[in-house]
This record gives sequence, C-alpha cells and structure tokens, in this order.
Amino acid sequence: MNNWKQQFERARLFAIKAHSEQYYGEKPYEYHLQAVINVLIRFGTRIDCETNAPLLVAAWLHDTLEDTSLDKEGIAREFGVEVAELVWLVTDAQGRNRKERKAATYLKTKQSEKAIILKLADRIANVEESLQNSPGLFQMYMKEQQFFSDSLRAETKSKQAEKMWNYLDNLFLS
Repeated sequence: MNNWKQQFERARLFAIKAHSEQYYGEKPYEYHLQAVINVLIRFGTRIDCETNAPLLVAAWLHDTLEDTSLDKEGIAREFGVEVAELVWLVTDAQGRNRKERKAATYLKTKQSEKAIILKLADRIANVEESLQNSPGLFQMYMKEQQFFSDSLRAETKSKQAEKMWNYLDNLFLS
C-alpha cells in the first residue's frame, strides 16, 4: 500500500476516533466526514491520485480543530504541514456570532483554492443532508449562500470548483 493511501486510511481512523462521541443528527459523525469525501470524489477529486492526498486527508480531518481538543500542530505532526494548513484554513475563526465567525473564516479560506474546494464539499454535504432531514438548517444555509459565494467564489479558477458552485446554487432552487 502506498504511503499516501496509508495516510488516507490513518486519517479516516483518526477522525472516527476523534469524533467518536459526536453525532451528525442521529448518525455517527463519520457519516458527515464520509459525505464530504464522497462530494469531492463526485466532483472529480480522484482518490487514486497522490497529488489529491492532502485534500482527501484534510477532508477526513476538517472538523477536528473545531470539535476536538486536537490542535494544528498535532495535525501537522501526524499528517504533515499541508494537511494541517488546509484544516486550519477551513476551521471556523473566532467571532461574537455565526456571521462574524464565517466572515473571518472565509478570509482565511480564500487563501487556497484547495481550501475553498474543501469548504465547498463540506457545504454541499451539509446542504444535501439538510434538504433531507432539517428544513431549518436548509433555510439557514439558503440565507447564507450569497455571502458564502461572494466571499469565496471569485477565488476559484478550476472547472471542479465551478461545477461545485453551480451544483450548490442549484440545490437552493429545488
């Protein structure tokens, strides 16, 4: 097994353990993490390509800084600086309320197209789930969509990101 495949599997197991006491609605938190991976794959992130390894590993770990006691340095030690940076770039910043936290987070996130793609995958997974199981959350995401898009969309140049943005926009038209 290649080193990056081992790292991917290690990140999966690490994230499952780190979030073991958490739930995503009524499902184990692993469900959400896998959904983010699935979105990335659905929109063209190849799982068999070593250059995608940091993004895929970061996808497993993307909520660890927000939801666990793990810090950026711990992620860097375990999974490398690039993965730690991606996780940090998508981690909610401090703020007095959700709007301030998101505004500060997006300032960080837009520094890297990979981080934006990860944030998009997370948002798509959340919106898809809320469409099925949480109308209140769906309404919240709908209200935030313009700000989310205005904050990050101009920083993306790839076809993958554009497909993801268009798909996300269309989710709100359903």
